[in-house]
Amino acid sequence: MKRVRTRFAPSPTGFQHIGGFRTALYAWLYARKKKGDFILRIEDTDQERKVEGAVRYILESMEWLGLDIDEGPDHADLQSLGDYWEGAPALGGKKGSYVQTRRAKTGRYKEVAEKLIQMGVAYRCDLTAEELAKLREQQEARGEAPGYAGHSRDRNVSADTEHVVRLRIPDHFVIQMDDAVRGKVSWENPPLRDPVLLKSDGLPTYHLACIVDDHDMEITHVMRSEEWLPSAPIHLFLYDQLGWERPVFCHLSQILAPDGKKLSKRNGAHSLDVYRNEGFLPEALLNAIALIGWSPGEAAGDKELFSRDDLIEHFSLERLGKSGGIYDPQKLEWFNGMYMRALSVEKFTEAVMPFFQKAGVSLSADHWDPVAAHVQERCRVLSDAVSMTSFIFQDEFERDFEVFQKKKLDPQEVSTVLNAVASALESLDEFTPDQVQASMKSVVSECNCKPAQVFIPVRIAVTGSMNTPPLGESIVAVGKGRAVSRIRDTAQQLGSASCAAH
Repeated sequence: MKRVRTRFAPSPTGFQHIGGFRTALYAWLYARKKKGDFILRIEDTDQERKVEGAVRYILESMEWLGLDIDEGPDHADLQSLGDYWEGAPALGGKKGSYVQTRRAKTGRYKEVAEKLIQMGVAYRCDLTAEELAKLREQQEARGEAPGYAGHSRDRNVSADTEHVVRLRIPDHFVIQMDDAVRGKVSWENPPLRDPVLLKSDGLPTYHLACIVDDHDMEITHVMRSEEWLPSAPIHLFLYDQLGWERPVFCHLSQILAPDGKKLSKRNGAHSLDVYRNEGFLPEALLNAIALIGWSPGEAAGDKELFSRDDLIEHFSLERLGKSGGIYDPQKLEWFNGMYMRALSVEKFTEAVMPFFQKAGVSLSADHWDPVAAHVQERCRVLSDAVSMTSFIFQDEFERDFEVFQKKKLDPQEVSTVLNAVASALESLDEFTPDQVQASMKSVVSECNCKPAQVFIPVRIAVTGSMNTPPLGESIVAVGKGRAVSRIRDTAQQLGSASCAAH
């Protein structure tokens, strides 16, 4: 049986969002499932729209996601792209180069284009961009659909004249394929207008380059968005005319936003950097992306959490859906929470520390250890840990005194309670969460009040709000001296305010 070889072939014209990486994931999963090869190829023939840093972003994102690459750009490839950096991976492979502009320099695309011309399947066209624009204006004025009208089809344009090479679409064109996702798909006279295969600068268009590269790299399965379905007849026709074996095409369903519209930058199609910087784990993102348009089937039961190995085990082309899959940000957050809570406290601490460093915060073990497990339990994303514990390292912060009004707590009584708690904490020989809790309970008894009349004011005094880790642990994290100081300062503020009111 032929060895399975899949590829991810992004264009460096922007930063890929989850749609692109879902394509990469499915291609990677199928290659790993079949013990085949996964190739990364950079399709950079659109030089005008090339974005600096896009290739580095792709490679670093793949590494972060844990999608290892068998063949891909080597250092010479990256240097040709102007996207080489110290420490860049040196991939390479037996079918390189893996950058189309470098492959173009070998003359391979021109060679195939010339062969198609000799076969009568393609022809040279010397119509200029200005002439094309004028023809389109005339077509629109006549109420016709704009497009190339076959100007050079029957003209013998010299190879010495500046020209492009166009594919000659048959007048009566019927073609079909067996798509791994959509089954049998057929076209009869699709509305195609002799597309350009080779541009005047010698670079191929996508139509020619992807066919030649997939053939030369022995790609067996091509996974791409259903947006490419209208162009599929061009590619199938080229394979057939050249006598090359077609790969298996898998046209993947669109990714839809929660409102049912196509996912775009306007409604949540973020680059991976956004998720990474916010504090999503790669495992959560992979899990969420995999399930947009793919179902693991009955064999997985009710299981929703899939490791990379689980995904490889259960993945199959047959379970890919035809209809659009919904990207659910809330589900992604749920996945992230599940994966974060599955970490050991040590691993969670290791994961959140870069976010504290980015915020310019240096947390000691005395500050972090008492609340680490509780923060881990409450985090939505890793970056939440910083805001959730800001009361520990910030001495100046606003306190939500409105809570006292909502709870109908008298400021003067709260001031008295806080001073009593401060004295109780000062007398402690051991400053542990249990000892702190016990001392506050003793104040409840001494003041003959309800627990809420003690615990709520202390929480507001020490942390500023009600949305913080458990109170005993929070007080210990702040430290005895600072906690007592905050409690007394708050008591003084409330006492002064109460006197002023009278």
